[in-house]
Amino acid sequence: MMIFECLIIDIAPTISRLLNIPMIRPTGKPISEVLKYAKKKDYKRVIIIVVDGLGYSLYIHLFPIMKNLNELVKKGLLFKCKSPATITSPAIASIFTGYPPDEHKIYSTADIYAERAKDSENPKLKSIMEWAYRMRMNVSAVIESGGAESFRGRIKNFYGVPDSEDILDYDRRITKYAVSSLKEKTDILAVHLRTLDRFSHRAKNWEELKSAAKEVDENSGNIFRNSEKGTILFICGDHVIHGGEKWLKNATEEEIKNHRQNLVALIVGCN
Repeated sequence: MMIFECLIIDIAPTISRLLNIPMIRPTGKPISEVLKYAKKKDYKRVIIIVVDGLGYSLYIHLFPIMKNLNELVKKGLLFKCKSPATITSPAIASIFTGYPPDEHKIYSTADIYAERAKDSENPKLKSIMEWAYRMRMNVSAVIESGGAESFRGRIKNFYGVPDSEDILDYDRRITKYAVSSLKEKTDILAVHLRTLDRFSHRAKNWEELKSAAKEVDENSGNIFRNSEKGTILFICGDHVIHGGEKWLKNATEEEIKNHRQNLVALIVGCN
């Protein structure tokens, strides 16, 4: 299996190039391997699934049990993807906008509103979904309620799920809304699954973490199975696993290096 390298900020400009979405050129650059791969595919739409906490080494460790993701890798591409942030909000903002945190300046959901109040047309704050919506494309975001509300007035379709202590139920509801959105002929769908990250804080052993990985894999597979033919899927971690001192006790030197460099997994494949 060939493994490529890229940056999280390269995802938005890659989607821009794939779907011919005009956007002010961000700091990130289109991923050449994805563009070459896509040339051989009859694609029309994109799904982005952000898997909270899916570090590259963690994915490799969990590879045997993440069957749906593995099937996508077999016919697609796997990247070591450098994330510019170790927490969720700035990392996801970088995935969606193509800019690092020191440029988009979004470090929390509240920052989205604060920065837009300063300059609502700042291109560094615009997600690839917003650029697509300006082109009258059908786009949708399915994320936590606070983040979803930040899209009000900027895209037409967004679904918010209230935060919950029952993270398994939370992600299942996210998945349910995502599948419903796909029935509306969505051109770009953005989804955020959080089970793996929440379990990284709570779980006491690898077996519990594996159960979380299986849940994420099933939810991701459910979304992909309900997508139309010609959909390119981007499954990407936002940051490496939290609680490294607990999970890296028996890690190899390479795994520790990947963790310190904040390398996440990016899987790209087409149905």
